[in-house]
Amino acid sequence: MNNDTEHKKVAIVTGGDRGIGFQVCRRLGELGFQVVLTSPDPARGQAAAEKLKNAGLAVAYHVLDLLNDRHPAALRSFVMKKFGRVDVLVNNAGISLDAGMSKMEGLVRRKLKKTPRKMDYGEGPGILETDMGVMRATLEVNTLGALKMCQTFVPLMIKARYGRVVNISSTLGQLKDMTDEEKVPAYQLSKTALNAVTKMTADACRGKNVAVNSICPGWTRTDLGGPQAPQSPEEASKDIVWLATQPDNGPTGQFFQHRRRIPW
Repeated sequence: MNNDTEHKKVAIVTGGDRGIGFQVCRRLGELGFQVVLTSPDPARGQAAAEKLKNAGLAVAYHVLDLLNDRHPAALRSFVMKKFGRVDVLVNNAGISLDAGMSKMEGLVRRKLKKTPRKMDYGEGPGILETDMGVMRATLEVNTLGALKMCQTFVPLMIKARYGRVVNISSTLGQLKDMTDEEKVPAYQLSKTALNAVTKMTADACRGKNVAVNSICPGWTRTDLGGPQAPQSPEEASKDIVWLATQPDNGPTGQFFQHRRRIPW
């Protein structure tokens, strides 16, 4: 363990090489965290980490492909050997294969042998027509990827009796007003299931000072959100970092948007 970092809290951010994830890394670094920025693309991830390091922030990069079951364990070995602790986990990585495209989504589509086609919300297939390959891939990244990360790192938090987990969800996953009108069924189901992961993991951490919450950052100008979104990634990151740095006895097992609790 590096003596310069042993007293810093350590935060892991998935999908940290761009958009909201990158800004979360930046804000946590500015608050004095040792940040571990992860992404499936080493070149892009290392470039993002170097940019933050050049700004004077404590940021390290490690590759993390959530479709590879060995990667979370390798990340745990790296983090514990280098820093000896994990205090915050932000499960930010996510894809939308129903509508919208990003570099990661393109990689997943190629694995599925699907031809990328950008569609707006409301233009894709509904729940009765959605492709099962798209459904499985979306769940694998958005839901099971976050679950793998929780299974890998939350036990360390429980042992240390401190941890904050923030799962980046969406109001599109709310059961309260669920419809098929958005035509993004795989994305919607993945976020509903992610909220269930949040609830169950929070319950598994009862009394251990490990808080686990979901948050919808809102419509944001990212590869997924598009250029017309009203909110910048910098603005979206503020509420995520707010939730990741809650004091002891703060909320857990809850769903937030704009720092307010919202229905599941």
